[in-house]
Parts: sequence; C-alpha cells; structure tokens
Amino acid sequence: MTRTVLLAALLAVGPSPSPAPTPTALPTPTPEKRDPHLVAALESRQGMGMERVALFDDGTLVRVRGYRSERIVDRKAISREEIDVVRRVCLEALAVRAKDVEDPGRSVLGDAQARRITIEITDPASGSRIYTYDDLTSLPLAVGRARGALEDLRSRFEKQDLAETKWDTKPLKDGTFLRRRADGVWYRVVHDDTLDHDFELEELDANGEQGSHELRIFVYRGDIPRLFEDPAAAGSRPPAPSPATRR
Repeated sequence: MTRTVLLAALLAVGPSPSPAPTPTALPTPTPEKRDPHLVAALESRQGMGMERVALFDDGTLVRVRGYRSERIVDRKAISREEIDVVRRVCLEALAVRAKDVEDPGRSVLGDAQARRITIEITDPASGSRIYTYDDLTSLPLAVGRARGALEDLRSRFEKQDLAETKWDTKPLKDGTFLRRRADGVWYRVVHDDTLDHDFELEELDANGEQGSHELRIFVYRGDIPRLFEDPAAAGSRPPAPSPATRR
C-alpha cells in the first residue's frame, strides 16, 4: 500500500523541468579598417574663398569649398583604373623640382589678390611635394599634365546637361579652339594623335595668344565633350580682347 501511494505521488508531481537553454553569444563584427592615403590634391585660394579637391588611394574623391569659416564638403568615388591613371600622371610630375615652378609669393611683382593654386602630390618614398603657382605662371609640361588630370577630377562635381556633352569630336583638327567648361579658359588643338586616340591641347593666355603659357595637356577623345564646350556653341575661336585689356 505504501509503495502504491508513493508511485501515485511521483506521477502527480510530473517530470522535472529542463533547464533553460543558454543563448549562444553572437560574434562581434570587426569594424572595417580604412586608412586612406592622399594621392594628390589641387587647391585654389583667392581672397577669403578656397576650393580643394583631393584624391585618396581608396578611390574617395573629396571636394571642400570654403568662404571665411564656412565649409561645404562633397564626396564621390572613382574606379581603381582611374586612380592608377591619375597616380601615374602625378608621379611623372615629381621629376620637376618644386623650386622650378615659380611661386607667386616669391615674386615682387605678384598680385596679392590673384588666385593662388597649389598642387600637392604624394611620393610614397619621400612624403609629398607641393607646387604653387598662379594663373600667369608657365608650368613645366609634366606639372601641367598633373594639373589637367586634377582639374578633370574637379569637374566631376559640376552638374552637366548630358545633351551638351554628346557633341561629335570628328571635325576637330589641329588649330581648332576649345573652351573649357570649368573655367572658360581657351585651348588650341596642337596635335590629334589618332593612334592613341587623344588630343594635345595648348592653353591660351587672356589675350588669346597661342603658346604664351607653354602649358600643354593631353586629353582622351572620349573626354573632350565632357570637359570642353561644343565649338559650334562656344565659337570657333576666342573673342578678340578690347584695346583696353591688351598689354
């Protein structure tokens, strides 16, 4: 009888509850390590205004525009192939010593209110090198090509009407005048290299004189409509300056 009562009591209590499962700890995600390094930068300053466009080796393109203490920052990303092209062009410029580019700050005739432009190029072996000049400075060819590449990157931030950038480049030939969209500066086609599909362009001075700056840049045919206006709309040549502006 006692054994029967004990068995009935155990059945009434039921099985012991299983312990609650211990939650498995999820692995903590490792934050992505980003340590971008500067490839090259183009900066211009005039009065209280400034603009700086910098390319980093992770493909980040940063533009900073400022006036007094205000700053506006924009970012874009470019491909690895484009980074390699810009890096190669800029590294070629390092063959030119900084002192071989005239710094307007060292000139007694320099205009204190003129726009001052700085190119900074990073040399993986020895830090960075800085070239400072103004709009009237004659640049060595290698530095001029670096300037053209960086100005091309700067133009990526400008909004453009796609209809305006689809004009036909086939009629272009040696001697054709082109006006750059970014700043209205005129260039003359010096040579059309049909083998490499690029143009060699010569910058003109404010009076439209050819070769005065001795600055030549190389632009791929496919980039011409994006960087330069259609000659049919801009005009076949720079307008002649008034007598008052001639020196």
